[in-house]
Amino acid sequence: MTARSGLCALLLIVAAAAAVLSFAALRDLALVCGFAAWPAWLLPVVVDAGAAAGSLVWLGGWAAEPARRFARALALGLLTLSVAANALGHGLEAYGLAPPWWVVVVVSAVAPAVLGAVVHLAVLVGRRPVDLPEVEESHNDVVDLDENGLSRWWETAQPVSEPTLTDRAQVLIAGGLGRRRLAKELGVTEHEARQLLEASRHTDSGDRIEEDAS
Repeated sequence: MTARSGLCALLLIVAAAAAVLSFAALRDLALVCGFAAWPAWLLPVVVDAGAAAGSLVWLGGWAAEPARRFARALALGLLTLSVAANALGHGLEAYGLAPPWWVVVVVSAVAPAVLGAVVHLAVLVGRRPVDLPEVEESHNDVVDLDENGLSRWWETAQPVSEPTLTDRAQVLIAGGLGRRRLAKELGVTEHEARQLLEASRHTDSGDRIEEDAS
């Protein structure tokens, strides 16, 4: 027998023993809390099956991340609940105490709560991921690149010219700027700004004469 086989055998023994003990403790707690004898055994089934479902999705690695996060919370929550319920059940039985009302309420709410959580987990697992649109690469984008990843048309492309001072002045004058503000915006003297204003007025007058003639 290899070490792995021995570990698996010991794991099965511990799991079986723990399941029997936990099953008995949770069943006794259900009886103490007012459950009938025949459905009392369903409480440990609900808790253990819910924890197993959460652990399967959480540790399986095949579900989406939202489903795995919820499964981890479900598994750890039910395992914590099982430990607490086992300890509470043994404590009540050992000291012959009746459970307080809030314990009865909590135990009665376990089954529907676990049912809702498992259904929610199943919905998360079955939800399809959103398909993102695929970006198609243009054939020309690949062919027209050289070995350095640059366009082969770079040397023959027309250079992009920056706007001249006159172009900027025309835009600012059209916005209603005066001589002083225009000089400040363009970084020129007020004399140069006055000349730009006069040139713009002459240009506008010439355009209006051509429009009237046409």
